[in-house]
Amino acid sequence: MIFEKMDSDTIYEVLISTRGADGNLNIKPFGMSLHEGNVVLKLYPNNTLFNIKKKGSFDLLFTYDVLMYTKSILGLLSEDSLESVDCRVSCKVMDFVVDKVEDTYGKNITTTIIAKPVNIIKNDLTMPLISRATNKIIELLVDYSRYEYMDVDAQEKFIKKLEKTSDFIQKNGNKKHKQSINLLKKEIRKY
Repeated sequence: MIFEKMDSDTIYEVLISTRGADGNLNIKPFGMSLHEGNVVLKLYPNNTLFNIKKKGSFDLLFTYDVLMYTKSILGLLSEDSLESVDCRVSCKVMDFVVDKVEDTYGKNITTTIIAKPVNIIKNDLTMPLISRATNKIIELLVDYSRYEYMDVDAQEKFIKKLEKTSDFIQKNGNKKHKQSINLLKKEIRKY
């Protein structure tokens, strides 16, 4: 099983696939962890959480393709892109736990989802390699997912980090890294 090689209580970046009530596909990047063999997600209020509560299930998508992460957060992934993920794990929700939190974005509510993996489809059994460029883009995407909650100072710091990372990507990244950073820069200009 894929989870045997994963450390418990360590956060891993994955894509989560859900379907809305209208049947539309929703794929977004999130952190997930394992605890006692169960998948654990901690989500702020968003469409993914809404869909999971409605359906009681979701799919974890494991991929090392940084462009898929970037396109997913920007809402640009198509359904046919699901075929290129390395591994897909269907999960059934066992429990929801709602907590009030106060963090750098203010007071909010998080929902911890505990789910049982019920089906695993492995598409690619090659050795996974994570580059520094991929790590830097994943860090940016985590920050970007919170951009609308940032105050002006935090947004300016993010833009500086984006520019600095862009310089790194231009020197050290591959074509998909460069496409990812350019998509993110294009998106941030909309604000």
